[in-house]
Amino acid sequence: MSFFKKFKTSASGPKTDSDIIFSLSSAYAILETKLGLEITGKCALSIKDTSGMYFSEMKEDIQRFLDISKPDFELSHSMRVDKYGYLWIVLEGSYMDDILTGIAAMSDTIAEKGFSNQLLITAFEFLSTKSNNKQYLIYNYKLSRFYPFVPSDNKTRRIEDELKIMAAVADELPFERDMTLWYPIWELPF
Repeated sequence: MSFFKKFKTSASGPKTDSDIIFSLSSAYAILETKLGLEITGKCALSIKDTSGMYFSEMKEDIQRFLDISKPDFELSHSMRVDKYGYLWIVLEGSYMDDILTGIAAMSDTIAEKGFSNQLLITAFEFLSTKSNNKQYLIYNYKLSRFYPFVPSDNKTRRIEDELKIMAAVADELPFERDMTLWYPIWELPF
């Protein structure tokens, strides 16, 4: 059994961020069939960047994990810091389960190293086969809930499309029902 299968199936007890993130695996099928949303294979985890030895070691652990994981699943990755001081760890892959395993393993590593309070979001990118526009599911670590984000070209949001996403998967995912907490992430790193 590969590490990733063992990692994915060993969760027990209360719902962790990893458990919640893995719930997207079943919700993805609903998004695809009901709304025509296909995963682009891109997602990104955001954490407040910090200087210091322990944070640097945590980044090295994540880098090492992603590098040695290549034989088990197909993911490319990059890291960059945005103008607001957030580190973005971007994953790109062909399979939803590989992407979810990579994100869950990274967030668990961050938590184990004591930086979980600095985790912000993970953004999953989808492409609408109907309108050809990009749509996102955002996992907010502070709320332990998902919410939709559908931007338009002029930095406005497509609220109607966001509500369709919520309606389609609200029973499958822990979903933030308070729309005032659906924060737009305008400058995603992909």
